[in-house]
Amino acid sequence: MNKLIKISVITVLFFCIFSCKTQHFETPEYGKNETEKVIRIKKITNFRTIGNMENTEGRVLKAGIFYRSAHLHKLKKKSFNEIEKLGIREIIDLRNPKEIVQKPDQIPHHILYKKYSAFEDEGDQLSQARKLVLKGKVDASDADKRMTEFYREYVTEDPETLKTIITAVLESKDPVLYHCTAGKDRTGIITALILTILKFDRETIYNEYLLSNNYREELVQKRLRLANTLHFLYPKMDLQVLEKLSWVEKKYLDAAFEEINKKYGSADVYIERVLGISEHKRKEYIQKFTY
Repeated sequence: MNKLIKISVITVLFFCIFSCKTQHFETPEYGKNETEKVIRIKKITNFRTIGNMENTEGRVLKAGIFYRSAHLHKLKKKSFNEIEKLGIREIIDLRNPKEIVQKPDQIPHHILYKKYSAFEDEGDQLSQARKLVLKGKVDASDADKRMTEFYREYVTEDPETLKTIITAVLESKDPVLYHCTAGKDRTGIITALILTILKFDRETIYNEYLLSNNYREELVQKRLRLANTLHFLYPKMDLQVLEKLSWVEKKYLDAAFEEINKKYGSADVYIERVLGISEHKRKEYIQKFTY
């Protein structure tokens, strides 16, 4: 039996050595000026608070009010008290119903849990896309286009749900945590919109967005190395597709803002007409969340 195991391992290594081509992965752009204190909670990735940033009016966003992260499916009960210590009383799940069923959040019972999906995976597009990737039917360029299109659609496809999400975050009386699966795209867009409402400039908004690359670096690099090592299992797959889907890029967020400008003229008009937030209400939110 031991001989068979050794033979199997040797066979796998043989195919890996002679079938795999070492993939060169690009270095992503990272965020700078990290002002938030690093908060580490076991089994939650890309977890952070948004705060200690100065807006265009010279006011500073309070830390410990808005929290963002990836899903909480692996959160252990022994870590519940760490969530409670942060004062979080509300969690908003941005994932679609299928994602939630597959990996439901594990959270303390007394925390208010809400779920709002502004993206519905009609026709199981995500699963179909994964199959195409494994078969080599999708390359890095295709993945890039799909990511760009996703950002464009997310801010305009379901405005009512986006309005509900933004309102729920801004009207919360206690610290709130919102998240999607990886905590980088949907969560990144929602954060960018909130910071726009609170009158932060684009440089600050984009820097906060890119911090997902900082917080996810170890996880992503580990996945890329593993995929590269086991590439012989799916030799037709373009590993740069995995790379494109793992990092955030400025041009993706550009696509969201460009779509808003194209359809509504400006972010200010979008905030008032789509999100239902008047200039007076924006001032109230700025007073509420900054000092």
